[in-house]
Amino acid sequence: MKGKRRPKKCFCGALIIPDKKVGFRQKTCGLKDCQRELKRRNNERWRKSNPGYWRDDHARVKAWQDKHPGHLKEYRKSNPEYVRKCREAQKRRDRSKRLHLDIQDKIKRQAPDIIAQLLDKAHLDNLDKQAKTVIKPLETVLLLGLLTSFTNQS
Repeated sequence: MKGKRRPKKCFCGALIIPDKKVGFRQKTCGLKDCQRELKRRNNERWRKSNPGYWRDDHARVKAWQDKHPGHLKEYRKSNPEYVRKCREAQKRRDRSKRLHLDIQDKIKRQAPDIIAQLLDKAHLDNLDKQAKTVIKPLETVLLLGLLTSFTNQS
């Protein structure tokens, strides 16, 4: 019988009965996570069966560009909407990167102030126990964070 509708398990573990029109070709229940998992597995299978597809592609592209000098310049000139979209996307990426770096820089500058404030409050008599149990570990965490960020920059 063509397109028999046998129940089968989806990636999420749900039991699905395939749609009449799709039949045995239906692989997921329709949830986004299941579709994503199917896509991931299909891509993985394709990459295994086509291992050299992207390898050494630079030489081919470079050879084509050498045969067609000025193509990219002409394409950009004749497609201003493409250029505008690319510029906006690059500006968003740059802004996001700057924002991330600004936040990290601000945290680095604030760390000594935070430690100083905590130590100033620690001199109070009723906070001596807190200083040993809370402030020292906080100070250690802040200093370790600063050290890792400095070593990552180097």
